[in-house]
Amino acid sequence: MKDLRGKNAIVTGGARGIGKSVCIALANAGANIHILDINRGDGQETEKEISKLDVEVSFYQLDVADENSWIEFSTFLKNKKILIDILVNNAGIWIGKDIDNVSLEEYQRLISINLTGVFLGTKYLVPFLTEAGKKTKFGSTIINLSSVAGLIGSQLDPLYSMTKGGITTFTKSMAIYFGKRKFPIRINQVHPGIIETDMGTQVYKARINQNPEMTIEESISAGINQTPIGRLGTADEVAKTILFLSSDNSSFMTGSSLVVDGGLTAQ
Repeated sequence: MKDLRGKNAIVTGGARGIGKSVCIALANAGANIHILDINRGDGQETEKEISKLDVEVSFYQLDVADENSWIEFSTFLKNKKILIDILVNNAGIWIGKDIDNVSLEEYQRLISINLTGVFLGTKYLVPFLTEAGKKTKFGSTIINLSSVAGLIGSQLDPLYSMTKGGITTFTKSMAIYFGKRKFPIRINQVHPGIIETDMGTQVYKARINQNPEMTIEESISAGINQTPIGRLGTADEVAKTILFLSSDNSSFMTGSSLVVDGGLTAQ
């Protein structure tokens, strides 16, 4: 069913991993896709793949932490008269080091992408989301990618938890902000658990770095053992949740959190 036909969606970090799966899921539902990513090669490959799905698709190379990039992109949207119905703030990174081994430069890069990127994307795209939202019954929508580390403390990366916890409360606060000001925008968030992506692989490696006696098999098993459902999640499973929040099926949801973690935070 093409529930999103005619809608315009932006996905940051859309070139690979969860972001790529989100782009494909939204395109399969009929949405036109704007892939934003700093990685040109993977971004263009994802653009090529989605071009086969009977929707409009474009790749725009963008550093989410750079304000000038957002200004240029918003000017591009304005000049092309493109309104935005769906914004998925997905771009994020992970360090996975003991805090005493994290440099200030690494810390600043982490917060610039995981937090500043969400702030800038929201700030510069709200005008486009507002205008699009006025044309629909239930408004436009923003979906932020938090993490289970934004709900409970990360065993491996407290600084990652710092950033994802910030997204968790930012999302709730923005729901109030939009509602009080009558902006036709809903904003919700998703909290993935351990997912089979490049970042999931970084989690395995971080566990080994912090426990040098551990093998890769033992590290993977440790992640699975944390997850009551008995396996790791897939990017497609996260994307399906984001698809729901992008559609009118979630029309009475704002400031909400959907946890996709195989039961990890139920313990």
